[in-house]
Formats: sequence, structure tokens, C-alpha cells
Amino acid sequence: MKKITKAFITALSFIFIISMMPFSVLAEGGMGSESPFIQAVFTGENGETANGDVLEAGDYTVDITLSGMAAVSFFELTAQYTDDITVNSVSTIADTNEGFSCGGIKNEDNSLSVILASLGENNTPISEGEAMITMQLTVNTDGDFANYFTVNEDPELTFVGSSYEYGFDASYVCTSVVPKETETDKYYPTLSYDMSPDISVKNITVTGTITISENRTGSSGTYGVGGIKVFSGEEEVAESAADGSFTAVVPKGTTELTVTGDTTVDRTVALSGESDISDVNIPIIVCNYESSDSIINYKDAGIFVDYLGSTYTYANLEASDGNVDYKDAGLFVDFLSDAPIEYSALSLD
Repeated sequence: MKKITKAFITALSFIFIISMMPFSVLAEGGMGSESPFIQAVFTGENGETANGDVLEAGDYTVDITLSGMAAVSFFELTAQYTDDITVNSVSTIADTNEGFSCGGIKNEDNSLSVILASLGENNTPISEGEAMITMQLTVNTDGDFANYFTVNEDPELTFVGSSYEYGFDASYVCTSVVPKETETDKYYPTLSYDMSPDISVKNITVTGTITISENRTGSSGTYGVGGIKVFSGEEEVAESAADGSFTAVVPKGTTELTVTGDTTVDRTVALSGESDISDVNIPIIVCNYESSDSIINYKDAGIFVDYLGSTYTYANLEASDGNVDYKDAGLFVDFLSDAPIEYSALSLD
């Protein structure tokens, strides 16, 4: 197959002379100094990145990307696949990047081979993680994509070139290949690949109850309160139900959540971000009615008085019934101070 690629590139020489496209990028250390990495990236029908290790049956867009190189002169990938997948169509970078030409796509008998060549004088620059090949495929059987799609490591069938300046036969080949340098071939076995990486976004789930704080430090709360929002950064990730219960799904690595409402003194709580957390209790002060600051004072007291005799949720501080009465007033007094509210530190796990 490498002979076919070479013939294709030679035919393109006439195009180079005519176009003289100003593309020429060399690796800082020269040919052999790079470590190309080919990786499959999966996107499901829902537009979300999928985990190649545990693909479920369904349709996917699979990008075969290339990293570790600033520019490419030629690229060939050959692979065999099982009946557990169906490759419906194949496109290449040449469809969108005028710096490349596609020398052929062969997809038959459970085998795929794609040849690409630069139309530049020596090579064509690429971005890190550039998609060289894109497949539309159907996964017929749940499982690990790497068990269904196998890269052929033959140096004549899978290889990458850095620049025509090094010749048509100098190429990066799979790491399993023995280094070789003859008058006609120069193999640099630094090409690696992963056909089933898990690059999906990992999430953790935080569940629990947001309660009405019983004191100024937020160290305790018994009765749940609804309508309180939970934020991760600037993104709202949950809102408490009438009983105070909530479920927040956030990216793994999230270390802070902020709890806020129309009449609250907002509270930020900590978490490790490493695993799911359940049954948490987040007490929050809900009687900051004037809410231009974190101080509960006479301005808030004047507003609270207007709620007496009502069923207003955020004035029902005692919350054992649905009425705002003397019991709630007694609790409200405990929050009054000219000093700002300072919550005690709260870690959810």
C-alpha cells in the first residue's frame, strides 16, 4: 500500500509546481523527533462525547484524530473491523482543508484504508488533535470499540510523514515496528494510537436537602425549603423541591457549590469532587428580605412584620406549620445583628 501512496504523492508533484502552496513546517528536532498519536473520538446521536470503552448500540460519529505533529506530508491508516460495527460512510480532512488531497478510501470486506497527502510544498500544518478521518458508523453490539476496530500495524499500511523534504519513504510507524533505515525506507517507530479512549465528561451526583438555618452560622437546619437554587460556578445545576430535596449533577472535579434564593444569605459549600455524595443537609438563612447585603437588621425586621399572619415560605422560619406567627418571630429575632452573617465552613463529604 505504501507504494500506492508514493505513486499518488508523485502524481501530486505537478500540482505542487503549479500551486506552490506556502505550507512548510518542520519539527524542531527534525524527522524522528515527534511522537504522533492517533485517537478515536466518539460523538453520540445526542451530541455528547461517548466513552469508547463502553459504547452502547447505536449510531456514532467517530473522528480519527492526530496529535503530536505540527504538520503532515502524508497519512495512511489501515484497519480491520468486526461485524459488531457497520461503517456507513467515511470522509477526510481533504473535504474541508484545501491543503490535503485524498488518495483513496477503501471500505469493503470489513477493512478500511484511507490515504491522504499534503498539497503543500513540503507539508500542511494541522492543529493538535486534528480530525484526519471521520466515520459515520453504527455500533451493533454493546462493548469496547477497540475490540471491534483494529489498526493494522504493518509499516506499509499505517504510517505518517512529516515533510517531503525527508523523502517519500521516511515515515512514523507504529511503536511495535522495528526501527529501519535503508536506501529506500526509514521507519521511526514512535506512532501510537488508542481506538477506545474514555474522554467523556465524568459527572458526580450530589443529593440532599436544603433546610432553613436555625442560627446565624448555618450549623443546623431541620425543615426543608423549596425554591432555592444550586449553582456550580455560573451554571444552575439544581433547584430544591418544596420539601427541600435536590439533586445536582456536576462535572467530576467540582469543588464548590453555591446555594442561593431571593431572600437568602447565599452560601458556598465545599466538596471533594471525586465521587457521588448523598443525604447532605445544607442549612441556609432565608430571612434576608432586604437582601442588598448579608446583614439581618431593622430593614429586614420591618419586612418580616408584614408577613405575620401569612403563609409566606421564607418567613415561616419555625416551619412546623404553614403559618407565620409568634414562633417564627422569636426565631427571627435571633438573626438580628449589625454584623454580617458568617457561615461556618461546610464540607459535604
